[in-house]
Amino acid sequence: MTAGCTVKLCGTTSRKDAELAARAGADWFGVVVEVGFSPRSLSLEAARPLFHDPPIPAVALVFEMAEPRVRDLMAELNPCAVQFLSQEDPNLLRRLKDDFPGVQLWQSIHLPPAGVAVSREEVMASVRSYIDAGADLLLFDTAATVDGRKKYGGTGMIADWQVIRETLDQIRGEVPVLLAGGIAPDNVAAAIEAVAPDGIDLCSGVEAQPGLRDPLKVAALMRAVRSDRGQIIS
Repeated sequence: MTAGCTVKLCGTTSRKDAELAARAGADWFGVVVEVGFSPRSLSLEAARPLFHDPPIPAVALVFEMAEPRVRDLMAELNPCAVQFLSQEDPNLLRRLKDDFPGVQLWQSIHLPPAGVAVSREEVMASVRSYIDAGADLLLFDTAATVDGRKKYGGTGMIADWQVIRETLDQIRGEVPVLLAGGIAPDNVAAAIEAVAPDGIDLCSGVEAQPGLRDPLKVAALMRAVRSDRGQIIS
């Protein structure tokens, strides 16, 4: 584990929680925008205040959003990055990079929960297609059916860390990689040790309830990730 590991706290629904992420020492906070399966989703209009003069860089997360709407979001919110939860056509990334050079494009790669078979070849092919399209960052997360509905991220379940580690080792240095999916204060050290990602991304692991962050869990997480920083939150 290293103090250089970056941290994104996702599912932010309020300015209070954005400021909590900043005080804790997180590198980004994420806002889910118009994603039907997420209990943390905000409309574009409701998300706008979180992107106005944010305390740390703000990332907008979208899922199967039509390209014109993505363009509206990028123009109106001016996020530091847009993270695609859906498996987008790599050509979309190419078009957006040309037209919005100041906004990073992050792509989620979803694996099934640990214990479910996954094709390493298919995972690598997907990863390679997005790197070739110019993705600025990749994020490995878990997709699973929760309460009868398929969710892409925000499941609270881990994926197969060994598959992720093997994939990451093949692309290490080409593009930053974040690890998500079932990360919490009590397993973050093991996750970083197993995968050696550039950073971690989590939501439910530091919440009191969906959409409401727990300051004590955030503090415990940050102590585990960056133990050399001492007291994180007063």
